[in-house]
Amino acid sequence: MTLQIKSTDGVCGIPIMQVRGFFQRVVAWHRDSFDLPCLRDQLSLDEKSAMALASELVAQGYVEEAQNGVYKFTDKAGELVRASAASRVSRKTAEDALAGLLERVKQYNLDPDKIFSIETVVVFGSLLGAKDKLGDLDVAVKWRDRNPKDPDRSATALAYARHSGRRFSTFFHQLAWAEMELPQILKARKRTITIQPWNVFLKMAARNPERIPYKVMFGSTEEVADEILAKKLNNGDATQLSSQIRPSK
Repeated sequence: MTLQIKSTDGVCGIPIMQVRGFFQRVVAWHRDSFDLPCLRDQLSLDEKSAMALASELVAQGYVEEAQNGVYKFTDKAGELVRASAASRVSRKTAEDALAGLLERVKQYNLDPDKIFSIETVVVFGSLLGAKDKLGDLDVAVKWRDRNPKDPDRSATALAYARHSGRRFSTFFHQLAWAEMELPQILKARKRTITIQPWNVFLKMAARNPERIPYKVMFGSTEEVADEILAKKLNNGDATQLSSQIRPSK
């Protein structure tokens, strides 16, 4: 299910883990493309290095040739987003990691200072198989604003970042801190856990319903199935019946 990569790999001299992290952030922002200024800012590159990296990403098939200065992700980029550098673990280790994550979900939602609420946690991938040795624990998490009627969402996000006591290199990082922090809290520095962006999970499940069994560990099973079906229909593929998109028992 999950592509395995080595932390020692690189693309144009940039560690593959940093490239993967950049791709993951772009996807988390609900985007499937980026431009050179974004690449430079996120990876702290000069213009020459950013252009060289972008050219290599095109050459290796991660992005398409730039159109009007914008590089669009390919399916191979999606594989890198989901890739893991973790070594194989036992089923018990993965199950313990999942139990810990679900407890952190509970604690996160009980914290009134958080500006998000976690709605859904889905596990998919090798944990739902029969093997004793697993690549990692694949999880997708959906969250929403705790206060959907917030009159100034940006001000709330900036205040939350300031109260964290952290130093931010850019205004964007400060604005996005709450969204960046949430998966970090749930992972708790455990390399066993891979948290995929919610829209990436929906896209995978909509494209390959037979190959992507999943199990809802927190939230509504029916709502997840409906979201996957809606994603499939929005992609213009209505040939599969909704009965094919079902969670794992």
